[in-house]
Amino acid sequence: MTAMYRFDLTEKSCFKCVVTKPHSEFYRHLQMGDRLLGKCKECTKSDVMARYRLTIENRREYERVRSRRPERKLKALEYQRRRRIRNKQKCSAYWKVAFAVSVGKIDRRPCGVCEDTNSESNHADYSKPLDVLWLCRDHHLELHLLQCSHVKQSARTCVPRPETL
Repeated sequence: MTAMYRFDLTEKSCFKCVVTKPHSEFYRHLQMGDRLLGKCKECTKSDVMARYRLTIENRREYERVRSRRPERKLKALEYQRRRRIRNKQKCSAYWKVAFAVSVGKIDRRPCGVCEDTNSESNHADYSKPLDVLWLCRDHHLELHLLQCSHVKQSARTCVPRPETL
């Protein structure tokens, strides 16, 4: 007797988008017969994002309540303590700028890119704590993302150099 169904060992059809794709386009799922999830990675990601958008307020409230629990507060304090020990020079530079601004030794300037007055200090060199570049939150994050992805040259072209105080 011959088999009625022929299983393709290299491709699978997604039950959601009904497109046949290679096995590499499906997440592993050990409880399924072929050890692969029934929907492709793309459909799974879109479902996860849709669910995320629907439940975002519930999750925010859950995290607010969770962060107030005593054991979470202790963990947060311990993390901060370890981070300050690991980054002594960075923390010292941060506090020196905060103190200098509070006593009027240096002035908080607008963002060097977009002129937003709500700016943060960024240190190019922590050994020079008062030599800072003022950036808004968005441009500050953009600069660090560029630095983390080893594209420092691009950051230099879109962000002005810090002014020496």
